[in-house]
Amino acid sequence: MIFITWNCQGAASREVLRALKEIKKTYKPDLLGLLETKVSGSKADEICNRLGFDEWLRVEALGFSGGIWVFWNSTLDIKPLLTHPQFVLLHVQGLDCTTCFISIVYGSPTHALRKNLWNSLDMHDLQIRGPWLVAGDFNAVISPEEVSEPRNFSHSRSTGFRDWIFNQNLIDLGFQGS
Repeated sequence: MIFITWNCQGAASREVLRALKEIKKTYKPDLLGLLETKVSGSKADEICNRLGFDEWLRVEALGFSGGIWVFWNSTLDIKPLLTHPQFVLLHVQGLDCTTCFISIVYGSPTHALRKNLWNSLDMHDLQIRGPWLVAGDFNAVISPEEVSEPRNFSHSRSTGFRDWIFNQNLIDLGFQGS
């Protein structure tokens, strides 16, 4: 399964739409999550329909911020279990009959709302039984090395995130690039 998440910071621009077509052509993702789409309503539906995936769902942007769009092809049996303003929870079964849970996250830049995310995204409350991949833009970091200006590092951006990772028994796979 090829799974890509991208914080596109606005899905309506020609540049983003061009890049999405190139990503789809080059990588042929089975599952694609777009974050911070900043588009809602009929305009969002129009764009989602044009991208050419078999299925899709979306969480509305709030004004011109946020938004989560998820696309997939029929090669996967995906059942959306929950949509939340900051994440989508999916049950995924591949052609090889392996199953897992995937959460695609766009954490609010607002500290209080992001704190709500850590409370809502709990594997026990969500009844997750089996492998769980959580990916996206958390708007949080674990350490000063993950920010472009380490001297501006704020522990409030890391404490809740670090505690949540630990409490969920997750493993941080790291990152590449900015």
